[in-house]
Amino acid sequence: MKEELDKLFKELGDKIKELADKAEDASGEVKEEMKETIDRLKKERDKVEEKMKDFRAKNEPKIEEAKHHLKTAMDEIGKAFEKMFRKGPGAEEYKDN
Repeated sequence: MKEELDKLFKELGDKIKELADKAEDASGEVKEEMKETIDRLKKERDKVEEKMKDFRAKNEPKIEEAKHHLKTAMDEIGKAFEKMFRKGPGAEEYKDN
């Protein structure tokens, strides 16, 4: 998840830079308007990035705990399937292998 968000924020930064480069080629009033828009975009991107950092910091322990419980549950399900199939039809064939 972190890598995906980092990639998204990088892409957003690249797009803003691309806009800034285009603004340099603009003239007069259009250039000023583009710069104002770019400044607003940068501020919004920074706000969202900060909120995501806070969210990750607050929820990372919960996410890791959930991953642990999910892995444990998957292991238990796997063991139950293995046990069930050993007892079912053809279990003797399974034991001989």
